[in-house]
Formats: sequence, C-alpha cells, structure tokens
Amino acid sequence: MEMDITALFQLSYGIYLITSHDTDQKAGCLVNTVFQLTAEPVQIGVSVAKENQTHSVIEKSGTLAVLVMEENAPTKLLGTFGYRTGRDLDKFTEQKWEADCHGDPVTDAGVLAQLSCRVVKSVDLQTHTLFLCEVQEARNVGEGTPMTYRYYRDVKKGKAGKYAPTYVAPEKLKQAQEHE
Repeated sequence: MEMDITALFQLSYGIYLITSHDTDQKAGCLVNTVFQLTAEPVQIGVSVAKENQTHSVIEKSGTLAVLVMEENAPTKLLGTFGYRTGRDLDKFTEQKWEADCHGDPVTDAGVLAQLSCRVVKSVDLQTHTLFLCEVQEARNVGEGTPMTYRYYRDVKKGKAGKYAPTYVAPEKLKQAQEHE
C-alpha cells in the first residue's frame, strides 16, 4: 500500500505554547497536539517530543500550562518557542510572564486561553510522550481566532521542528510531491 505522507496534512491541528517549571528552571515549547479527552473531570492530552527540554521539566514537575495561540500571535514569540532551545537561551526574557496556580509561566501575549494542568498519566509513544492531564484552572484571556497548524504553515510560514509529530524530512516531502 502507498504512503503519501502529505495526506496527514489534512488532519486539523492547533498551535499551542506549553510551559512548565521545576525548582530552578522554566521551560516552554510550541506543540500542535492538544485535545480534550473528557468533560468531567476536564482532561486533555498533550503530546511532547522527548528531545525537547520542556519534556523533562514536565516529567519532574508533573504540571504544565497550555496557552492557546491566536492567529495574530507575535511571530518572534512563535519563533523563540518553536525553533529555539532553552538549553541555549532563556526564552522567557522578552515577554511579561506570570505564574499560574502551579507556578508554571503564562502570558496573555497572542494567547486566547490558558489551561493549568496536572499530569495524571503518561503514555510512551517512542519519540513522544502523551501526557494525560486534568485541567485545574482554565480562563479566556484574549479574543480572536485560534491558530491552526495550516495557518501557521501557510500564512505565518512556520515549519514543523524536527521533533514535531508533523515533521516530514525534506527529501520525503519532495518524494511525495513528485508522486502527485
């Protein structure tokens, strides 16, 4: 059977900034896989690449914040959290940040909603971990349209980082497009 990897581009994704902290470290990255699992209690799933520094901080702290990004989110903010690593720079210097109920950093810059979550279970997905979380607090902080991955890719000209679940190596993408 044929595998046209571009067929997966038709799945709908959002763009989310997730943050966490432990005693002496803040971490954050962009992800595109956050989804609601149950209504009572309110639970969500968040997929994070194991290679991301944010992953290890979430494992240590057991908490994370999900920030739902708006289409007009600052490109610099998206670039910092989408393409830079906290191993090389402090990503939290350019925005005003507050602490949520768990102490995880949150901002309202380019953000529609903030969810403060406690991890209740983790599922190993080889390259990623699916964190199953109970939402402890949720609030709307902005107005606008949630950013979809398609909007991020087509309008903002963002690309999937090599650890994103939607990443396709350039040579595989070129092969798929040649078969069209």
